[in-house]
Amino acid sequence: MRFLSLSSKSVQYYQKLEQRRMNPYHHVQKIVALSEIYSPEAVARAMEDAFTFQAFSCEYIANLLEQRSRQLPQPGALHLTRREDLLDLTVESPDLSIYQKETS
Repeated sequence: MRFLSLSSKSVQYYQKLEQRRMNPYHHVQKIVALSEIYSPEAVARAMEDAFTFQAFSCEYIANLLEQRSRQLPQPGALHLTRREDLLDLTVESPDLSIYQKETS
């Protein structure tokens, strides 16, 4: 019952588990256990995303939750310490005449 209360797609997810996995009850147990570790809302979102991608297993749900829980550092500006690291590029002006409307 806890599995069914996780998401609006729980019933369809279980049906797909039954079709594709040998022991769907095992997957249900693991997904419910994941809802105790992570929030039920996060598990519900992972189930809906997994349903979209047709990936039916507790391992896929765990992988999604693990990836989303990682905090990645925000990318910063590139700082060049040496003058020779700068790119010295010369770009020619493009020919924009091909975009001009011809009048016949």
